[in-house]
Amino acid sequence: MSTPERDYCYFIDHRKYNRNVGCRKHDNMYGINGGGSERDRWRADLHFYRHMKSNGDPMALPALLACLTFGWFCWNYHPGKGLWRGQLLRRFAKAPK
Repeated sequence: MSTPERDYCYFIDHRKYNRNVGCRKHDNMYGINGGGSERDRWRADLHFYRHMKSNGDPMALPALLACLTFGWFCWNYHPGKGLWRGQLLRRFAKAPK
């Protein structure tokens, strides 16, 4: 009995163009490891784009743009002022104590 593979791609079909591997690597490079600097986020996003591009995925550029935009608003870990300090999602949905 084998364990089913986790679907890391939430908005695109993970079964095409080896996308699930790219999404998993992206999550492991930035999201799951608790983030990092702005440069770390860019590095993870560009690595994700290059993986998709090397597999001939026509969604490589739209996925990069969505990842950059969504990532900036929701998964931005770099320190700063105002709303951009820490992860924006934590501002809206606080974990129960």
